[in-house]
Amino acid sequence: MSSPWLLFLKPEHKMRRYLSLIFIMLFFGVKSLSGQELLSSTLSRDTIMIGDQIEWLSKFNIPAGTTLKIDSMAGYVVPGVELIGDFKIDTVKRNRSLSEVHAKATITSFDSGSYKMPPLVVYIYRGEQLEDTLRLKELPLEVTTIPVDTTTYQMFDLRSNFDYPVTFSEVAIWGGSALAVVALFVGIIYLIRRMRRKWAVEEKPKPKDPAHIVALRELDHISGEKLWQNGKEKIFYTKVTDALRIYIEDRYDIRTMERTSAEILSDFSKMEVKKSDFELLEEIFTVSDLVKFAKYTASQQENEETIPKAVKFVTNTYLKDE
Repeated sequence: MSSPWLLFLKPEHKMRRYLSLIFIMLFFGVKSLSGQELLSSTLSRDTIMIGDQIEWLSKFNIPAGTTLKIDSMAGYVVPGVELIGDFKIDTVKRNRSLSEVHAKATITSFDSGSYKMPPLVVYIYRGEQLEDTLRLKELPLEVTTIPVDTTTYQMFDLRSNFDYPVTFSEVAIWGGSALAVVALFVGIIYLIRRMRRKWAVEEKPKPKDPAHIVALRELDHISGEKLWQNGKEKIFYTKVTDALRIYIEDRYDIRTMERTSAEILSDFSKMEVKKSDFELLEEIFTVSDLVKFAKYTASQQENEETIPKAVKFVTNTYLKDE
């Protein structure tokens, strides 16, 4: 039994082959008499444009109690034609002798040309036993593209930008944005300058106390330490003379540090000072040098009078306008 669109693969056993042939002949004869198609495979359209999608439709009338399977064609059916997904099989209706089964898939193409859809291979099973294998006919497909007449087609240069008239709303938006940016910039500069002035005021050094205030404060501090009373005469006289040296250097601009008492007194004698004030300073430096360098032990009276003499010297010689 042969057909331009159907091919049967022979079963394994000879008897089974004969029974199948007899069944198919009877089956086809009945359907032919009733005017119904046993098998059909069509495309919804045989001509499409590039990128169009069409349906590949197949219909089968198979013996009741059997099932149908189709070879997977997922991907490209033939080069240039793509199967989207795979065939979806659905049993439409059944009766005692036949089941009508529909199979549908979607195909598309992005290359123009003439194609042949390959024969659809169908397997008929009864349970898990393969009963028959069918091969359907090839289907033609024409894929076309939009024709372009190159003899009349002309290339044109790109058009230059078209200048639209500027509207007031556009000017307002841009102008407002520019003013906002300028205002923000001015505000930032103002804040920076204000903060700098504030920092300058905060970091401004306090005015230096007058020389006599510094000296009197230090002498009062030394008196409160009670150094000579605790046997620390050398430290006591060193601190007293250092306070006086600093005072004289600030008050009279005479270099006093790292110099001997004799050198300081020599320069100080050239200043316009009272003789009594000079003698006060000389007495303090003389006793101090003896204690520090000659291992001299000052008397209690000398110790008690040193601070008062230093205070008197400072209060007699400081600048009155300080």
